[in-house]
Amino acid sequence: MKSSSLPQSSLCCLPNKSLPPNGFGLTTLTALVMTGMIGSGVFVTSGFAVESLGSRTLVMAAWFVGGFVALCGAVAYGGLARRLPKSGGEYLYLSRSLHPFCGFLAGIVSLTAGFSGGIAFAAMTCQEYAKGILSWPAWMPSQTLATAVLIICCLIHVEAGRVAARLNTCIVFLKIMTLICFILFGYSVVGWPSAVPERSIQGVSMGTTVGRFAMAVVWVMFSYTGFNEAIYVASEARAGRRTVPRALVLGTFLTTLLYLAINDIFLRAAPLAELAGQSQVAAIAATALGGRTAQWGMSVVIVLSTLSAAAGMTMAGSRVAVAMAEDGFLPRWLTGQSGRSRAVLVQTGLAIILVYGTTLQDLLGTLGVTLSLCSAMTVATLFWPQRQSFSEKQPSDASPNDSSPPSALVLVSASVYCFATLLFAGLYGWHDPWQFGGVIAIIVVAVSIWPWARSSGVSAINYSQHDSVEQSKK
Repeated sequence: MKSSSLPQSSLCCLPNKSLPPNGFGLTTLTALVMTGMIGSGVFVTSGFAVESLGSRTLVMAAWFVGGFVALCGAVAYGGLARRLPKSGGEYLYLSRSLHPFCGFLAGIVSLTAGFSGGIAFAAMTCQEYAKGILSWPAWMPSQTLATAVLIICCLIHVEAGRVAARLNTCIVFLKIMTLICFILFGYSVVGWPSAVPERSIQGVSMGTTVGRFAMAVVWVMFSYTGFNEAIYVASEARAGRRTVPRALVLGTFLTTLLYLAINDIFLRAAPLAELAGQSQVAAIAATALGGRTAQWGMSVVIVLSTLSAAAGMTMAGSRVAVAMAEDGFLPRWLTGQSGRSRAVLVQTGLAIILVYGTTLQDLLGTLGVTLSLCSAMTVATLFWPQRQSFSEKQPSDASPNDSSPPSALVLVSASVYCFATLLFAGLYGWHDPWQFGGVIAIIVVAVSIWPWARSSGVSAINYSQHDSVEQSKK
């Protein structure tokens, strides 16, 4: 692909400042990854998958395939983080490796579908499960609780970002320990998964098609999308080139194990007919395992889980807006620490619009397709030769091998991730073409505002160059 007319050397990187000694470590970053993944989709997706596939074995196969693809993606994103350990996510990698418009498009996807959409989905899931533990006045609008969740997350990160990160780590630890206890309790009731007979819904499994399985995998992959969340705060990590890749792989692997165990229990605790099409799969399974008390406890865990997921995405998403504003592709009032707070406000506003304008199942399909295609395009940049701009200004923690090609493991993982993502997204689109409506809408918006964003980006780069020259004269 030809280089952009924008000066690539000036677009190279965000300002690289020395990180404080209390930057995010492996524990915090791993918790951030697991928070982004174990948030909402795992407690909702299997009900829709059962309705589509009608077979416990096929649903579990979809979760396994999704986990394997996500693990490959985590290894590939680790390669990207070693190449350029800076905040900004897909926007950063695509704008530096391919073309500024590709990065701008990915940034728009991240800000709308990736974070605003993901936050809205988590808030809506939180609301669904909170209905089982809270008294709900008849006069109160159905979206009130989801809106309250969004506002709480917004205020937390506007007022206390780093404190919120530490609090998020504590919530994740409690959430994971609770889920492990649920898994152990569940297996004590339903038995361990060895030699479990097939269970299916009569008449549904016989009509299962490749398109339906692909649709279920895309839904499942949305539940895994948080595997790359640590890259959005890579600039704030200690020794980012080592810590971020480790956090991505460790968080994804642990989450995959939890997902497989949790869904195995969900699908064996209650009859599939009761789970099919239901958004409160976890509550139904918990009721079957331990009655009303277990259902109430599971609902509390899920409310905390989805709340922490929304908070984690709120923290990560604002960094993308700041990165784009630093390059001039978004208004300058989104730069710096104050700009990060303003970005949180904008992100929350978009999420509230989605809460009032969509449903859980609609969001699940659209977000799954959109985010999968964007991440596959990002991972594909590993096969592009590294531009000179990557090495023109090396970070302070750079090592002699920073410009070396990705390892064979990274390239193989990237190949598997890209192929699987495009395959399942294509099959899903063939089965349900309307799900590509969100993708097309985002592309149209990005193309429409790109001329303005590009001219603003050139102005910002020229200003930055002029400022650098003036500083060198002093």
